[in-house]
Amino acid sequence: MSQSVDLARAQQRFARRQRLVRWRSWLPWAIGGGLVALAGLIVWLFYFSSAFAVSGVRISGADTVPVATIEQTAAAPIGTPLAKVDLRAIADRVRTIPAVADAQVTRAWPRKIVIVVTERVPVVVVTDGSRYELVDATGTSYRTVPDRPAGLPEAKVTGVRRDVTVHSVVTVSAALPESLRTQVGSITATSPDSITLNLGSGVKVVWGSSDDSARKAEVLSVLMKRDAKVYDVSAPDLPVTKGEKR
Repeated sequence: MSQSVDLARAQQRFARRQRLVRWRSWLPWAIGGGLVALAGLIVWLFYFSSAFAVSGVRISGADTVPVATIEQTAAAPIGTPLAKVDLRAIADRVRTIPAVADAQVTRAWPRKIVIVVTERVPVVVVTDGSRYELVDATGTSYRTVPDRPAGLPEAKVTGVRRDVTVHSVVTVSAALPESLRTQVGSITATSPDSITLNLGSGVKVVWGSSDDSARKAEVLSVLMKRDAKVYDVSAPDLPVTKGEKR
């Protein structure tokens, strides 16, 4: 009797071990299958369902550019899963706005697109006598206004190489120390090599080209210690003054 009981218990232990072996052999497959199913669910949730679809846009950095203009130009795909949105394409579209220097676009989970714009900052206003163009530090003309803005040097640019001349004028303006820049009433330029500063006091500064502008600004600062009507720093190693008072 005891032998039969022992045999039955042995058979039960063997059966349990067999089940454990089978369960352990299937466990990696079960875990792998679960992970695949979970990955599939995540992919579906983020890329194909409407749970994380774009519902709107947040815009920051806009001061002079209307938010509505940025939204319209960005053309964010409302209703598209956020993970599938081409952020670079949106940024490229926003950068086509003339007054926008740069745009950065990111995702704000769960359902927003964030657009941060950097607007152009005018450093000089270019005029032909009838209109005023705002020009930034890169020499880009990005907006025309009917009246001259206060606090910006006015540049009267003529000649056939206008774009190059405007860029040269910007280079010169950027090289001027603040103390001198505030004295400049206007800048005249007939070519990239013929730039003249007209100070509010009636004094003229013959600058020539934009080459060596930093050096010319240093020489001019020293030269203006003399009281003269014209300062010529077009050749900074051989500066000239005219109309100097005795």
